[in-house]
Amino acid sequence: MKIFERSLLFALGFALSGTDSPAIESRSISTSEELVAAFTEPLDSVTISINPGTYHLKPTYRMEPTCGNCQDPEQDVFMSTGLEIRGRRVRITGPTDRGAVIFTRAGYGLYFTDCEDCSVENLSITGGVRDPDPNATDAAIVVKRSSVLIQNCEIRDNIGDSALVARNIVGIMGICGREGSRTTIRDNRIIRNSWDGIALYRDAEATITRNVIDGVDKAPSKAAGGGRGVGIGVTWNARAHIERNLVRRYWKGIGLFVDAEGTVKKNVVEDILTWGMALWDADKGKPVGKFEENVIFRTGACGVAITRSQPGDEPGHFRKNIIVATGRDPRYDSPDLYCYQCAIAKHAAPDNFEIEENLCFNNRRATDDLPDDDIPEMEFRKAIEPYCTELATIDVFKESEFIGQFCADLQRFNLFEHLFREEPKEDEPK
Repeated sequence: MKIFERSLLFALGFALSGTDSPAIESRSISTSEELVAAFTEPLDSVTISINPGTYHLKPTYRMEPTCGNCQDPEQDVFMSTGLEIRGRRVRITGPTDRGAVIFTRAGYGLYFTDCEDCSVENLSITGGVRDPDPNATDAAIVVKRSSVLIQNCEIRDNIGDSALVARNIVGIMGICGREGSRTTIRDNRIIRNSWDGIALYRDAEATITRNVIDGVDKAPSKAAGGGRGVGIGVTWNARAHIERNLVRRYWKGIGLFVDAEGTVKKNVVEDILTWGMALWDADKGKPVGKFEENVIFRTGACGVAITRSQPGDEPGHFRKNIIVATGRDPRYDSPDLYCYQCAIAKHAAPDNFEIEENLCFNNRRATDDLPDDDIPEMEFRKAIEPYCTELATIDVFKESEFIGQFCADLQRFNLFEHLFREEPKEDEPK
């Protein structure tokens, strides 16, 4: 079964799981003590409603017997948790304005383990603390061996201690999908966190749609702040359907690494320090990436980096994407740093990996011998018109600089053209 079909069936499971299931118990939470007490044991068929207010958690510490993002996953990791959520059909929800604010004060903020058909909605999650162990997969929400819906949450300002972040490089992610996780991640705001916005590791699957992932600070690798890491990263053998997300002001954009599989469609990636999108085999894998109808706008390094050396039956394609103003930072002109400094940097790809029908404009090249895929401005503006017609109607892109600059200009141009077009005479065909 295809990734998207599996994810769709998983999402439908939330709506259908009430059939032949026990009644849902409801509990109302108003204090930090009540919140902690609610999750001391695994729960079954419970809705936890968290009232507006501020909730401060007390971290617990222990050794985890596996590592989510190590070469050898069978090693102990020292980690801290805010809330550990276990059981089945556990729904955690706050007010729709996200007025319930949880300060996790831990590395693994909300930690879903062995939680079947669970969800977290309408919460603000902040105040994460970076664990000293660099192998800890710290995130505001960590999902492991669980099926979880994450919806309409604001995950903000999980930064960590500046000295610890500088020493370890890794910071605190927004959402992390670990081994055995099946997540639906939609309509969230993941803002100013100090590592990847969303990361998926071994044996994780996710459908990721309509999220705003904004690093704000565009912090470099050794400075604590938001936007370090990758906006959305899918690594090892993880799988994802990634559609209609806005990723901006990050170190890197959207990447599929090692043996990952993903469909990356109709996303806007802009104002990125280095590359906008990447397919990377790490000299050992066979990643599969279907990149379609995305916008990559204003990057320091290349627009997209494609590196897959080994052939395969269906390696994917890079098709009908819009790439504008990439390769702007001369500091990344050396291909040894990130990629060939041009719009579409093809380092290696099987013969059946298609690169076609992409629209490129105003991209910089480090040297004249690199590919030049740019087209003239008037031709470009005419070609993006059908894309703008759709993208400008999607709520999550209202904050996009590309949409504001190019699609709004296009709308104004069309209005101007209509107003000053000579009207046909009555006896002429209209």
